[in-house]
Amino acid sequence: MKQGRKYGAVSIGSMMLLSVVASACSNSTAQPEASKSATAAASASPVAAQTAAVKVDPLAKYDPPIEVTTVRSVDATFKYAAGDSIDSNIWTKIFEQDYGIKVKNAWSVDSTQYHQKLNVSIASGDIPDFLEVNKEEMKRLADAGQLEDLTKVWAQYSSPYLKDMLNQDGGIGIKAATIDGKMLGIPHTFSNGGISTAEMIYVRTDWLQKLKLPEPKTMDDVIKIATAFAKQDPDGNGKDDTIGLAVNKDFWDYGHGSLRGFFNGYHGYTDIFIKNPSGKLVYGFVQKELKAPLKKLQELYKDGVLDKEFGVKPPAKIQEDVAAGRVGLAYGLVSDGGYIQKENHTKDPKAQWKVFPIVSADSQPAVPQLYDTAGTFYVVKKGSKHPEAAIKLANIYINRFYEKSYAPDPNPFITDSKTGIMAAKYAPVTMDSLNTNLDAYHQVQESLKTGDGSKLGFPASVHFDRMTKFKAGDDTMWFSNIVMGDGGSYSVIDQYNKAKIGQYNLFLAPATPTMSEKLPTLKKKVAETFTKIIMGDSSVDEFDKFAEEFQKLGGDKIEQEVNDWYAKNK
Repeated sequence: MKQGRKYGAVSIGSMMLLSVVASACSNSTAQPEASKSATAAASASPVAAQTAAVKVDPLAKYDPPIEVTTVRSVDATFKYAAGDSIDSNIWTKIFEQDYGIKVKNAWSVDSTQYHQKLNVSIASGDIPDFLEVNKEEMKRLADAGQLEDLTKVWAQYSSPYLKDMLNQDGGIGIKAATIDGKMLGIPHTFSNGGISTAEMIYVRTDWLQKLKLPEPKTMDDVIKIATAFAKQDPDGNGKDDTIGLAVNKDFWDYGHGSLRGFFNGYHGYTDIFIKNPSGKLVYGFVQKELKAPLKKLQELYKDGVLDKEFGVKPPAKIQEDVAAGRVGLAYGLVSDGGYIQKENHTKDPKAQWKVFPIVSADSQPAVPQLYDTAGTFYVVKKGSKHPEAAIKLANIYINRFYEKSYAPDPNPFITDSKTGIMAAKYAPVTMDSLNTNLDAYHQVQESLKTGDGSKLGFPASVHFDRMTKFKAGDDTMWFSNIVMGDGGSYSVIDQYNKAKIGQYNLFLAPATPTMSEKLPTLKKKVAETFTKIIMGDSSVDEFDKFAEEFQKLGGDKIEQEVNDWYAKNK
């Protein structure tokens, strides 16, 4: 159930473990160009064109029953009740008894071995009726003619709710699953996806108040706050031991202490393709907009505002610094407060945090970059007797979770605190609404105003219960407030969503040939160059030389391949 990118792998499983963030804890939006192109792609896609499909009951039971095969990736978090296994559990029983679908696992392996074993199956042509693959695997299967065209069966068998869920990003996920005009996969979306992948700023407000600093509304404010936090002894211990702006060694990429949101404040983007003024797709890492923030970071490092050891600190070390009370400002993601800032507050109840939108360095609004809404896809073997089965399994899953708010005791969509079991993981097809947590935030906020949460479904009911306890004085529920409260992370996501801002990667296809061959090496050059500039080992002007070399060493060819794809898939 992992999302393909490194970003938190926030699927339904982790949403319930952290995002309820913190154990159950969107209408995804895009910057005008991204939104416009995504919407146009959706309306022009072959999927949208299927208007005359024969209507069927998307939840109808097969009679006689059918059997379909698949393969599974499991890991140590897959825990089972006595007598259960990945082959026999609550979901296999629901599918077979209620819907006449027997799901048989041809094989299951640990997630670390899944793609290796899958590649052997693909090479031999021995694949099951349906399976989960990444973009590259989907392209390989498509090129080999091994995938079923799902265009018509999707239009016919997907429920209205499922169709709506997969259009919350303007059709970007479906566009990524479409090759040569055919829908060849079903996007595996995740609950903290879309607009919820935007970065935000976490600030210790007790330090703000102590130093009489304003809340951050501009980049100048952020710089002023970070400098004060580093130099004015905000923890009052008389030692020079606080960090102004937390930065991890992978700052261009992910994790608490990333600087993607900082770069976005200067209208620069990392590791995605964006559209330049002439309408061409260009790679964010080599655009001139990144030079100004690198210069500012170099100044901050020289002035002691950044940790001198940031170049060797992984995100886990930043979390330790936060917990130890050394950090008062960091860029992070929507779930971070529920388990990172939480540790700081638990150790020091005086430590108070608030979350703010990223800010701009000029008069233009800052637009946060967003992750792809799907990194993996469910595909169907060409010639499968029941190509619609995977779609129906997705219908069943979301019907039980979203439409029925299926919540028996124990609820299969929440990790059981005593056993560690979360049965939702057993389902072979899972599909999460990008809006799940944002919708829950709206419902919780409205219910808190009335004091009545009796009509709330899951997961909003869980959040409401926690927020009610917090407001009544239960400080153990602080983690819920930093996510679902007035100054919490979802209040920021809500602001982004209402403003309709966010920049997706406009290149949605699998890696191009040159990208596969050269981009990993080129990205190492990015990391090396950016780190040296920030630490002052290289001049800021080194960025221009780096960008020129990057293009000569493969960047130009990659952009050409990306734009060839874009010309065919606008």
